[in-house]
Amino acid sequence: MARAPKVFTWSDGFHRYTVAATSRVKALAAWETDRDLFKEGVAVEAPDAPDAKAALAAPGAVIRRAEGGLKAAVETLPKPKAAPKKKADAAEAKRKKALAEAEAALEAAEAEQRYAEADLERRRRELDAEAKALSGSWSKRRRSLEQAVNRLRSP
Repeated sequence: MARAPKVFTWSDGFHRYTVAATSRVKALAAWETDRDLFKEGVAVEAPDAPDAKAALAAPGAVIRRAEGGLKAAVETLPKPKAAPKKKADAAEAKRKKALAEAEAALEAAEAEQRYAEADLERRRRELDAEAKALSGSWSKRRRSLEQAVNRLRSP
């Protein structure tokens, strides 16, 4: 007496493949795969699969049904963890704060340098004026002293 077929199914994320076969080996042969999908945990026996009736009506024939497509496959991928983003956001906020502080320190240092240069220029003008006055005063005094010496040298 022939064994009754069982319904087996597996999905690649895009399509669901269902077949009615008497064994797992025959199901793998119908799917034309050399991988053991049962051992990998991808294929299962599913007597209540949506295409079970159609598969039992045509044992050995593979019933292929579109399943979700690319969007569904992408949605099944693991979601990225939010913690690294928060950590990255915290690091970015810390970097921005440090940048703002460094820019403020640079601006303050530039202002301090401008004030120091202006003060130096003011003092330089004062010293130039003092030197000019000293030079003028010395010239007058020297002329006066030279005249006195010249008068005393002449008999």
